[in-house]
Amino acid sequence: MEDINKNMNATILMVTHDPLSASYCNKILFLNDGKIFNKLEKGDKQRKEFYNEILDVLALLGGDTNVR
Repeated sequence: MEDINKNMNATILMVTHDPLSASYCNKILFLNDGKIFNKLEKGDKQRKEFYNEILDVLALLGGDTNVR
């Protein structure tokens, strides 16, 4: 999907509960009870740093963060 996004300049909307898969995205919207709870943008961060930010937000939501 990363190749399609970059090479074809395509926007991809992925819905997942998996923080590892989400860490490959450029932007993440976190939903809680149907409303946007938080938004993260990867920017220039390394994937591992972005992954840890995702886990931090999931902890605020009460999600399982034992994925590290």
